[in-house]
Parts: sequence; C-alpha cells; structure tokens
Amino acid sequence: MARHVLTGEHPLFLWGQRYKGVPEVYLTAAVFRAAPPTVVALKAVTLACFVVFLCLNFRLLQRVCSQAVAWIATAFLIAGPPSLVFWSMSGSAEIVMTLIAGTVLLLAIEATLKRSPNRASPYSIYIAAAALGFGLWIQQFILYYVVSLAVTAAIVTPGWRATLQQCIRARVPAWLRAVLVALAAVAALYLLLGLMAFFGGGFQAGGITATHPQKMWWIAGVLVATAVAIVTICVFRGQLAGPALAFLVGYAPALIGRIGNRGMGAPISRLDAAALGAALPDITHVMFPILFGWRDPMARPTLYPRLALLLAIVAAVSYWLAWRRTVTPFFHVFPLVAATMFFVSGSYIDAQSYRYLMPIYAALPVVYAIGVVGLWRANRLAGAVVFVSAVTIFVTQQVVWYTQLAPDRESQRVLECLDSADIRTARAGYWQSYKLTFLSGERIIVSPLDGMDRYPKYSEQTREAPSISRRCP
Repeated sequence: MARHVLTGEHPLFLWGQRYKGVPEVYLTAAVFRAAPPTVVALKAVTLACFVVFLCLNFRLLQRVCSQAVAWIATAFLIAGPPSLVFWSMSGSAEIVMTLIAGTVLLLAIEATLKRSPNRASPYSIYIAAAALGFGLWIQQFILYYVVSLAVTAAIVTPGWRATLQQCIRARVPAWLRAVLVALAAVAALYLLLGLMAFFGGGFQAGGITATHPQKMWWIAGVLVATAVAIVTICVFRGQLAGPALAFLVGYAPALIGRIGNRGMGAPISRLDAAALGAALPDITHVMFPILFGWRDPMARPTLYPRLALLLAIVAAVSYWLAWRRTVTPFFHVFPLVAATMFFVSGSYIDAQSYRYLMPIYAALPVVYAIGVVGLWRANRLAGAVVFVSAVTIFVTQQVVWYTQLAPDRESQRVLECLDSADIRTARAGYWQSYKLTFLSGERIIVSPLDGMDRYPKYSEQTREAPSISRRCP
C-alpha cells in the first residue's frame, strides 16, 4: 500500500476493508521515498511511532500519577511481553496508532479538567475531540478509552446521578425528555433480546428475528449513544460547535472513505454463550497466555506460567490502592472495560484474536507500576525485588521467544524458484501471497487462493496464473 501511495493511490482504509484507517501507510510511503522499501524500513515506522507513544505516555503519567509510576510503567512497556514487542514492530501499526490517539485524548482531557488561564490551552478540548475522531478512523479500539473514561467519571464524581437529572430537567424540553425515555426503553428491550439470543439462541416469530446477540446489543448501544448525544447537545448547546468540528476533522478520512466505498464499517461478529463455553479452553490456555507473555505470538510457550503469580500480586496491590482511592482508577478500569467489550462485541474468533485486546497495554503497565510503587512505600526491599523480578520476567519471555525465531527462508526459496522459471504471476495461500508480492518488490505478483481478496488489481493479473504449490512445492 505504501508503494502504491508513491504511484498515486491514496487509500483511506486497509485494502479490502471499509474500516481500519491507515495513517501509517503514508508515513511508510514517506520513508520509502527516502530509503529502499525493505522489511526493516517498514517495521521501523511502527517502532518510531511506538517511541512517540512512550514519550506521550510518560508525560501523561507524570501529570496524572507520579514520576516514579511514569518511569516504571515505561520500563515495563519497553521490556514488555513478546506480544507487545511484536505489535510495536508490526508492519500494521493499528495498535500503536490507537495508543497514540488514546494518549493524546487523555492528555487533552487532563489539560481541560485542570485548565486555568496560565496552565493550559483553551483549545485542549478541541485536541481531545480531534484525537477521538482520528482514533475512531484508525480502529474501533478507541471506544475502550471512551467507555473507560465514562465509567471512571461515574466512579470519581459524587452525586453525578442527581446532577445529571437536574441538568436534564433544567435544559431538556419536556417533549425531548419523553423521547429520551422512549430511547431508553427500546434500548433496554434490545439489551434483553441480546441476552436471550446470547444465552438461549434467541427466537423467530411473526417475521421478527432476534438470534444475533451482538446485533441486538449494537442497536441498543446506538440508541444509548443517541440519547447521550441529545442530552449533551441540550446541556452544552453552543459550546459544542468547536469540538464537533474538531471531531469531524479527525474523523474526516473515515467519512470520505465510507462515502466513496458506500459502506458503514466493520462487520458484526456473532458469539453466544455456547460458542464462548466451547472456546474457553483456547481462551484461557492460549489467547490469554499470548496476551500476557506466557506464550509468544505463535502460541509457543515462553516461560514457566506459575511466575504469573508475582504479577497477579502486584496487580492485586494496585487494584487495592485504586479501591482506596489513592490513585486515579482509569488505568484499572480500562482492562476490565476492554475485556468486557471484547467479548460482548463477539470479537473472539480464535486465539489470534488476542490482538483486539492489545490496547490494554495502554493501562496494564501502569497498573503494575502503581502496584510496585505501593509495595515500595510499604517496604523498599520488597518493592525493589518485585520490580526487578517483573522486568526479568518480561525480558526472559522475550529471550525465549527470540531463540525460537528463524529467518524466513521459505519465502526466499519460493521467490528463487519463481525467478528461475521466469514466472511473474502466481497464486498462493492468503498469508503467503501478499508477503511474496512485497518481498519481490512487485516483480512477481501473487494473489490469494483463499481468504479475503485484498486488492482486485493483483487478482486480475493472476487470474490464469499457476499455483505456487504446483510450481514450487
């Protein structure tokens, strides 16, 4: 995609999709203009973006936690488990870009909440709105931040229900309050239908079908969001024009892309209680271990899993401190919200679905860091031992992973085979085809035999091409 930007194409979404924005493609294209388009150059773009995230996140933690938490959390991010290292150098930067957008959002909100004439720009709320729009273009992961912020606000704001009710009575007309009640009632109905579909398979009667829990919950979510938007507009009125415009600026690529593609975005997956129960062994023994580092991204074991007890103790101390309200609870809320939204949305497909939970690393290192600082304050020796042990665990996970990595000699062998046979178009499996096309510098065009057809122009060239498995077994 980055190569094609240099030839005049300007994609707004990943090839073959109507969602997942691709700002990294344009950064990579700029690098490819100055340097050869190699795998190293491709991954260097994501790594550079990850460094930007580290700097922004350090500044955020300085402001909302402490200098110690900022340094310790940064150390955990750098030494993080193989899954985090993998996605900090992946050719696809959706995770890292989401972390950047979310951190900018949090920095801007923090500046807005603490704004005074001498301390913060009055435009911080516009930056927050633009970051939200930009993050929503990149991937729906940004909603983890939005919901976590809402839950945190409810936790730390005393009497928020009474204040909200008072604002609604004072600023929302009576007829519009009736609309809000209707929206809430219909949302509750769809929530109930979703629960019925999730636990009991749903029902079909009189032309009404309610068998897809995620669709029911998606409708309920849209209705709730509509009600929230109505209340927000009525309460803040003219103050929303600027932030709304900033949001549209950040979200503009997605709007333009969806209008051009005539599509509404990501498909809605289906997951019910029976399927979730059947998948639990895979989730607990493969997906979660990959996520937390006890397996590498290829699901191979990395380290003795019982050492997870140490990190569990650190996390427990951290959550206890959050319960005592001695630290901001946002970072403790975030992983719980992300996991809930992950399963409710039906995002689980197989163990590799762990990537949809990778944004929890915006918060998990902070949770660990707060736990380490809490232990340090109780006993300096214990805090130091736990910190060194945790870093050692993460580094050891990486070392074990690295020892199992090997050069991709298979792709090189296939390309040499195709070159020797003077074959310039071929077909292969999905996970092999586009990789070969990139590695060959598009000297050889390979399109997939199976999976999603990402780029029809390649497929048109390879319609009558031989299969690689037949020519280069």
